[in-house]
Amino acid sequence: MADRGPLIFRIGAIVNWLATIGGIIDPSSMATNFGIPPANYPFLVRIWSGMAFMFGCMFWEIARDMRAKRALIKYAWIEKSITALSVTFAFASGTCPGIMFAMIIITDWIWIPLFLYYDIQLRRVSGS
Repeated sequence: MADRGPLIFRIGAIVNWLATIGGIIDPSSMATNFGIPPANYPFLVRIWSGMAFMFGCMFWEIARDMRAKRALIKYAWIEKSITALSVTFAFASGTCPGIMFAMIIITDWIWIPLFLYYDIQLRRVSGS
C-alpha cells in the first residue's frame, strides 16, 4: 500500500478541488444544486471552500514527495477530522442536511484513515 501513497494523495487533492470549486465561484448556486437553501453568509462558504481547495494543493504537494513532505501529512488527516467531526455533529443535532453529511463521508471520512495510515507508516520509517 505504501507505493500507492502518491496516488492516494493526488486523488484526495482532486476530490477537494472538485468539491470546493462551486463554493468558490458561486456559493448560492451550489446550495441550490444540492437542494438546500443558500447560506445567509455566502462569503463563509467561499472562505471554507477556499481553505479546502488550498488543502487540496497541500495534498498534491505531499504526493510529489511523501518522504520529504511527511510533516504535512498529519495536517491532512487533522484538517479532514475537524471538518468531518463538525459536520457529523451538526447532522446528529439536526442542523445539517443529509446531503451535506453524505458529501462529508465522500470528501473527508473515507480519507482520514488513509492519510493517517501514511502518517504512521512514514513516521515509523523515519523514526520520528
